[in-house]
Amino acid sequence: MIDSIRADIEAVSHIPMVSTLLEVICRTTGMGFAAIARVTETQWIACAVRDEINFGLLPGGELKLETTICNEIRQSGELVIIDHVLEDLKFQNHHTPALYGFQSYISVPIYRKNGSFFGTLCAIDPKPAKLNTPQVIGTFKLFTDLIAMHLGAFEQLSQAENYLLKEQKLSKLQGQYNRELAEANAKLQQAIEAGKMGTWSIDPATYRVTMSDFIKELFGFPLDGEVAIDQIIEAIDPAYRQTLTNVLTDAIQNNKDSDIEYPITNIVTKERKWVRATGKLFFNEDGTVSEYSGMLMDITSRKQDEDKQATLAAIIESSEDAIISKTLDGIITSWNESAEKLFGYDENEVIGQHISIIIPDQRLKEEELIISKVKNNERVDHFKTIRKTKSGKEISLSLTVSPIRNDQGQVIGASKIARDISEQKLSEERLQNYAEHMEILNTIGQVISADLDTQSILQKVTDATTQLTGAAFGAFFHNKINEKGESYMLYTLSGAPREAFEKFGMPRNTHVFAPTFNGEGIVRVDDITKDPRYGKNSPHHGMPAGHLPVVSYLAVPVKAKSGEVIGGLFFGHPQPAIFKQEHEQLVAGVAAQASVALENAKLYDEIRVLNAKKDEFIGLASHELKTPVTSISGYLQIIERGLAPEDRNKNFIGKALAQVNKLTTLISDLLDVSKIQTGKLPLSYTEFNLVGLLTDVAEMMQQNNASHTIELQYPETPIMLNADQQRVEQVIINLITNAVKYSPGANRIIINVAGNEKKIRVSVQDFGIGIDKDQQERIFSRFYRVENLALHMSGLGIGLYICHEIIERHKGKMWVDSKLGEGSTFTFELPVNA
Repeated sequence: MIDSIRADIEAVSHIPMVSTLLEVICRTTGMGFAAIARVTETQWIACAVRDEINFGLLPGGELKLETTICNEIRQSGELVIIDHVLEDLKFQNHHTPALYGFQSYISVPIYRKNGSFFGTLCAIDPKPAKLNTPQVIGTFKLFTDLIAMHLGAFEQLSQAENYLLKEQKLSKLQGQYNRELAEANAKLQQAIEAGKMGTWSIDPATYRVTMSDFIKELFGFPLDGEVAIDQIIEAIDPAYRQTLTNVLTDAIQNNKDSDIEYPITNIVTKERKWVRATGKLFFNEDGTVSEYSGMLMDITSRKQDEDKQATLAAIIESSEDAIISKTLDGIITSWNESAEKLFGYDENEVIGQHISIIIPDQRLKEEELIISKVKNNERVDHFKTIRKTKSGKEISLSLTVSPIRNDQGQVIGASKIARDISEQKLSEERLQNYAEHMEILNTIGQVISADLDTQSILQKVTDATTQLTGAAFGAFFHNKINEKGESYMLYTLSGAPREAFEKFGMPRNTHVFAPTFNGEGIVRVDDITKDPRYGKNSPHHGMPAGHLPVVSYLAVPVKAKSGEVIGGLFFGHPQPAIFKQEHEQLVAGVAAQASVALENAKLYDEIRVLNAKKDEFIGLASHELKTPVTSISGYLQIIERGLAPEDRNKNFIGKALAQVNKLTTLISDLLDVSKIQTGKLPLSYTEFNLVGLLTDVAEMMQQNNASHTIELQYPETPIMLNADQQRVEQVIINLITNAVKYSPGANRIIINVAGNEKKIRVSVQDFGIGIDKDQQERIFSRFYRVENLALHMSGLGIGLYICHEIIERHKGKMWVDSKLGEGSTFTFELPVNA
């Protein structure tokens, strides 16, 4: 067995182009180690080696069979290609890459002509490489065919030497070997062309250049002509010309091999390409140099990939965001500088570790969700979450996770961009708090300005400020002097039951409370129990037993415009340093609003008392006026009846009666106002036909108002209404009277009535002066008169008020639609059964 393996190694070493073949593999793939291996059921032996990465294996060197992937290839008969171990689902956890430290790998089986397995043609490198392409696979398969062909030829030649010693047979076999060698060389040339390579040669004596058609096409030279060195130099990038000249001169003069990469420009298409030229000196039998030749490869794609990778690497390293890649199993494969800064781990601490190293335990399920989306080829955008640093600190992040795919489009990992949004979160929280505070301030401002009840105002202020400050409890103490000269009673409380304060009695003007009750300013203390003013007054010398625990303390005086102290807002919390300067400003703002609202409430109370007295006077005066006015009306009627028709005084008596009737109507309206205010306006419900009532009223009003035509629009069927007929009639008469009164330049009044089984609607439309939009909401207020009419038309502004109250007391509603200069339409709705 040992002799057989030695024979195999010797056979491989006798293949003339084996070193060139391995060199071509390394140059075309960028791999640093290539070998032809003999693989049996028990051994892995290197037959030929090219080692540019110090792998340390020489021809005849051996690896343990079970540690190699070649052993698996011997069993399966299939080639194996790995572009990047960490991104390969099948091999990322395989023992062989981890043992030998490579990231890229290719191995193709070699079979003898009789079909038996010989070994493999393989290559490895510690860096990823682009291997899974038709060009690379085709090149390897051609080379394995070449090796198999040479092994077969050598085997036949050996047999001839051992068993057929005749010179003629040997000559025949040699001829066959030469033919097979020529065929092998042709295949080698085919492989060279498939790998975007060409051959070149320079005569060291004359510097005459010969090159393959591939190189001529690459440079743009004519295929049927010779190419001079100067033409080649001219096509090379100017920055590389001197370097290339030096390399060529040094190689020829000093018998050195050469290997150089440089850019060229096609002289015809002006297309820029990158090439790699390797050269070697060959010698005659007498030791003189015969030629300097080698290979030239088109490496434009590799250079572009390298540029892209370099650019991407620079972007990743310079990014302020943490950029991390990982396998689908969560194993970290890359970690940029920003990730080091953000999480506190160095790159060598986390590469190969599971991503859970930076995930809090309670958020591990998030990783399962993210990976499931990535496996489904989905991108995760701006996922906000929490991660932890090396020190255990939790930070707020926004994650964007994208799938990493191989050349076949398979998802093999995930790329994660993590942006620290801790400051953004704090800013958002500050803005949120600010918005909430502003909303509370605006709301409390609107609420207390609309409220005229002192107790309600103070309770709302106490509740709002307790919430704004984050206090555990808050209170408003009203400044009220007792018979002893000073005392402060509890007025409102928030966050604690009233009993928590009341059982301790009213607070006194102690050293702690004095600055607030005296209006000296705001008091804010992080720990009131350590304040020098605390505990100076007997009998408690501090908080009494059972008192609510107060450590953080904030007190803000509430003062009127006059400077008088109305009271104080007091806040407490059992923890220290809760209240900040912003809380002082917030409470001070609310306190200023509260002082205005309290003064308004005080004025309102005073106005309410005056209004009550006014209503009482109106009721009393109206009642007292009714009797003498009735008597005057009666006496005038008696006098009128006693006068002869031709008596000139009869006309004056008639005018006096008309004025008395107006006065009677006014007194009746004032009495109605008084009854409305006291809640004593009587309503007598009966069922009647509204259409009939409107017809009668329209006829009566038409007789008294010849200047206007009153048009009544109503359905043919009766509209039955259960209401106070007299009061409804009063409303209709008032609306028609106003329509005539406020449309002096028009001559039409339209009354429209409609209804259904639930409600009726009546509208009175005029084409008069109209009402400004700003005044329409106040037109139904008591004693309100339209500003542009007040000086020109008589009235107290109570007619519409009475109408509105009558309709509302019938559970209906009343409104106006008007446009200045075009007229008004007053409408009321009533339920059929009010």
